[in-house]
Amino acid sequence: MRKSEVYVGRQPVLDQNMGLFAYELRFHLGMNPNGHSVPSTEALIDKIENDLGFHALVGSYPCMLHLPTPLLKPESIPQFGTDHLVLLEIGTEVLKDSATLRSLKELKLKGYHFLLDDYIDDAESEKLATITSYVKIKVSHFNELQLHLMVEKLHNKGIKVIADAIQNEEEFDYLKQFDFDYYQGYFFTNPTVVNGNQLSGNKLNLLQLMAKVNSPNTQFDELSEIISQDVGLSHKLLMAINHPANDMPVRVEKIADGLRYMGLKRLKFWVNLLMLSNMEDVPQALLTTSLLNAKFCELMAEQGGHAKEKDSYFLAGLLSNLDAYFKTPIIEVVAALPLSEELNLALVKHEGPIGEVLNILKTLQNKADEAEEVSFEGVGIVQISKNFLAAGAWAQEAVMA
Repeated sequence: MRKSEVYVGRQPVLDQNMGLFAYELRFHLGMNPNGHSVPSTEALIDKIENDLGFHALVGSYPCMLHLPTPLLKPESIPQFGTDHLVLLEIGTEVLKDSATLRSLKELKLKGYHFLLDDYIDDAESEKLATITSYVKIKVSHFNELQLHLMVEKLHNKGIKVIADAIQNEEEFDYLKQFDFDYYQGYFFTNPTVVNGNQLSGNKLNLLQLMAKVNSPNTQFDELSEIISQDVGLSHKLLMAINHPANDMPVRVEKIADGLRYMGLKRLKFWVNLLMLSNMEDVPQALLTTSLLNAKFCELMAEQGGHAKEKDSYFLAGLLSNLDAYFKTPIIEVVAALPLSEELNLALVKHEGPIGEVLNILKTLQNKADEAEEVSFEGVGIVQISKNFLAAGAWAQEAVMA
């Protein structure tokens, strides 16, 4: 790929209860000697604003925006709503650039807030902390005592502290003792699981119901009967079907009409999601991510020459985080579902074309800065990133149904 290509990653930021606080949008770029990175970033910003709109990428949640330093000026900042909280991420390198410091003063006067990235408790970090409302700490770089002292020191100054680069739920649980305000990453999709754990009665019943819904032998009449047994599920399903994100040509008043416009397979997908949304202790960020994964996989199938199998790709994405819902190894959850061998291999071992797309998702969500060379069936990282953002915007809207 050309080193001047630029792509965007998006990561959620959660609170101690795994409630969604904000999204970070980070622009990744390959620098080259000719300095093409900044013009490429500006062009990408314009395209996102025209195609999606930055507000669609984060909904009503605050946005933490990580831009190249030369773009930290009023005329270059992506546009959000007038009352939208935008946190511009800065690093200590801005102290070496008087022009950037002048721009920061102007941005502050315009109501923007700053977030200090990679705080390390040195003289430069301390100087910038005086103008920031938030800081991020890469937790793996410090020991317990250092973390305790830094968080306490920053809190005493009225600064919110974000634990950055969290890998899994176990690390999240450990870090809560340090009283961070927020936690960044897709750690909630990497749950603490124990092999051999017995599912509770409710979760076992749900898994059995999901197996019935996803069985290739379950036709509309039987699916309709399953839905009708739960009035709340029927109501939620109709609301989901009629949501603008689904682009229905008419308002659907009956499940039977939903089948006519969506098809049995897509109707099953929504039933899956709504059943999962009824589970206890499931953060909304997990539901949004499941939808993002489903839509992303569908887009990749369409663009990678697998349009005829796009329903299988969509279902794989939707079910890719089942271990996080059930706190059980994915191999055990998938074994209880009547899925094809192709889907089994994709979900458990990330093998085959669908598994390859799931691997790309994992890279984008957990190691976006290493995704520069990622590709799938001729689709490169720039388009892959656009698909990821489009899927995120779609999921953000659909989950509100």
